[in-house]
Amino acid sequence: MEVQYPDGTWELGRISAWWTDDAGEVWCRLRTLPGGTGPQWHRYDPDSIRLLPSTGI
Repeated sequence: MEVQYPDGTWELGRISAWWTDDAGEVWCRLRTLPGGTGPQWHRYDPDSIRLLPSTGI
């Protein structure tokens, strides 16, 4: 995945878990690579968290 920060920069990372809260909001536990901050929960927003294919054709 790629995550976009408020300053407009993008960084690669990995999602290790998904969770839906009682209000129906989807959250993902992500870590940026390489050596970024430890895993953190973020509300999933497809405009700022882009899922990338792990395999291609």
